Amino acid sequence: MFQLKESSLEWALNHVTRFSANDFFPQPFEFKAIADQWGEVKKHLLGLDLHVYAPKTPVVGLALKPNGTFRVVHQLDPLDSIIYAALTYEIAAKLEQYRIPREKCIVWSYRIKPSVKGSFFDPEDNTWREYNRRTRELAAEFKDGYVVTCDIVDFYNQIYLHRIENLIEEACGLAYAAHGKAMENFLLGLNTLTSRGIPVGPAPSIIIAELIAADIDKKILSYTDNFVRWVDDISIFFATKDEAERVLHELTAFVHSNHRLVFSGEKTRVLTVERFVRNMRDEEEEEQKLVKARAKERAMDAYWKELIEEIPTYDIFEAFDEERFQEVLKTIQKDGRYEILSEVYRELLSAELKKPYPGFAVLRRIFRNAGRYRIRSILPLLFKYFDKVVPLLREAVLYLLKVLTKDVAISYKEEFQRIIDSPRTQLPFVNTWIAALLRHPAFNTIELPPNYDRVLTIHDRALIATRREDRTWVKDYKNGVDTLGPWDKRAVLYSAQILSKDEKRAWLKLAARRGDCLEAAVATFARR
Repeated sequence: MFQLKESSLEWALNHVTRFSANDFFPQPFEFKAIADQWGEVKKHLLGLDLHVYAPKTPVVGLALKPNGTFRVVHQLDPLDSIIYAALTYEIAAKLEQYRIPREKCIVWSYRIKPSVKGSFFDPEDNTWREYNRRTRELAAEFKDGYVVTCDIVDFYNQIYLHRIENLIEEACGLAYAAHGKAMENFLLGLNTLTSRGIPVGPAPSIIIAELIAADIDKKILSYTDNFVRWVDDISIFFATKDEAERVLHELTAFVHSNHRLVFSGEKTRVLTVERFVRNMRDEEEEEQKLVKARAKERAMDAYWKELIEEIPTYDIFEAFDEERFQEVLKTIQKDGRYEILSEVYRELLSAELKKPYPGFAVLRRIFRNAGRYRIRSILPLLFKYFDKVVPLLREAVLYLLKVLTKDVAISYKEEFQRIIDSPRTQLPFVNTWIAALLRHPAFNTIELPPNYDRVLTIHDRALIATRREDRTWVKDYKNGVDTLGPWDKRAVLYSAQILSKDEKRAWLKLAARRGDCLEAAVATFARR
């Protein structure tokens, strides 16, 4: 029997509530109910034997990629998200010790450093820039040589699960053999016993992927230490072409025989370093293009922190304190720094979106920082080129949720309606994020959406009905709630909070007795 530690579950709850449970899907509302009913939920989780526990089947989505294809992504059941995070937390520090130390300047992606705040990774670790710097150093050292570039096909979805138990034991020691068995059982359960693939989206999967990659790193080290890796992108430098081809041959065999993984035929090749450097120039140019923004942003950044350091962050699906923000904004505007930064981001976004193939790394940075500073000057560009930013829909919607007010909703009503009416919005993954946007209370001002027919799931309709206080919609599902799937059922129970006191109390009290642990938590939370 293997059970999680109470301290690990506490850390995991902190992780999923502070940093989100998934990099692709909106944060589930269930975590509010779990936190509110944590005593009962934690008791349930502490009693699980993870050597036999069967997790729920995750929601599978297809997120649009920049090249027009789709990435398979997964959203775990909220309780399974906590279990996955807690189990990974118990082995995370040991797994980091198994990896090539960071001072060797080889492995740069996701250095593991769990914090009391609930993060698996060091937020101050600016490794991407250092990764590029070290790559250029090796290129200069082997300027007349060759480089092997490797990329694993569909890495997360092809990871062979039957190697995970042994690798955890190898990395952490015999004392953690039970953890390895629990992890393998959990991941096999998510896959309905299919032996390939870890969920794409949860942060714990990054750590499992790095464990697999660490085993490959050690194989490369048996040949040379002149290489760098970022996730599954590997660049290995050699003086001669013969040596490069020999190592690529042996490494390909190792990766397949030990992990059942395959290198991409398009991205894996032997190149002259000269050609490799030419291919790097685009990234360098994108980096240089942001210098102007960085210089002005640093000045703004210090001023911003000084002003709002004590203001707590807010849930992205709750109303932002616009009145308080406007007070801060007026102070910033006194010396014109806000206008400078606003213009910089508008110029950058305009230049990128006018390109046939915009740089998505640049766009991601713009949306995140514009949201952070509540810069609204880029809104017209976002609406004009919305189809181009759909591959960055998460960042775009999170930005909109941070700048959205009643006035913004009124000013851009037609633009929001065009997004709702767009054919792309009927793609399930896109629809999920648009529905998350439509949960914002600012849309009560303009009554969007006018009806529910453009929202695909009962789950999302229930949450929008909650925002609109649409009691008729909730009552229509009241008697049939037990026939719904788990995600839809919990959302309808959650929406019952808008019913009259007596009506919701009786219904939700019964629902709490009938339901499982999570349904009971949601029903009790909504009743209160």
